Amino acid sequence: MKEIAARRVDEDELDPVWKALSDATRRAILDFLRDRPRTTTEIVEAFPHLSRFGVMKHLEVLRRAHLVQTREAGRQ
Repeated sequence: MKEIAARRVDEDELDPVWKALSDATRRAILDFLRDRPRTTTEIVEAFPHLSRFGVMKHLEVLRRAHLVQTREAGRQ
């Protein structure tokens, strides 16, 4: 039974990853970021159907799932 309990913890840790990857827009953002780091402005320009606020919400979900790393540099 201890093995099952340990496996359950691992599955719970993956919940944020599955949540992040379940959304097509977040997967598209990950694809966009594949080649190199981008600024928020670049992401907003690449996804005109999203507001800056929408992009930031998607990035936060990806960040919490440890799929992207963010950093602030000046106003970007």
